[in-house]
Amino acid sequence: MVQEKVNLIREKVNLIREKNKLVREKSNIAQEKANLVREIVRMAQEKASIIREKVSLVRDKGNLIREKCNIIREKDRTVCENDNAVYDNMIHEKDTMIQEKDNLIHEKDAMIHEKDTVNQEKYIMIHEKDTIISEKDAMIHEKDVMINEKDKEIQKI
Repeated sequence: MVQEKVNLIREKVNLIREKNKLVREKSNIAQEKANLVREIVRMAQEKASIIREKVSLVRDKGNLIREKCNIIREKDRTVCENDNAVYDNMIHEKDTMIQEKDNLIHEKDAMIHEKDTVNQEKYIMIHEKDTIISEKDAMIHEKDVMINEKDKEIQKI
């Protein structure tokens, strides 16, 4: 009878150890999830910064287009062919600058897309961590039930 009680207590201790191991694993997974969330926040901040840079580039491009339009209007007001060549060069310079802004804007769009892709991957990883945490919770609950059963068996003896 005493030996049976000792055996039950040992089984209970082993169950508690297993439960503690599950709790530690769950805690580690929750920490990994928290790290992923922090990375997502950091990436979102970087994305916001890139978007601000893009907005600035679009604004610059708009200013260049206005300058180009002003040059074209000025060119239309003049009749001298020599002046037209100067205006044509100025227009070409503005077109080049506008194209450079377009290229930079395209680069910013690519960077934004990259951040979105990485964050999407992190969201998937977080979902996976949540699933694992739920599984660990279920296993911990099972261990609690088994521990309670052992307690009842021990009390009977």
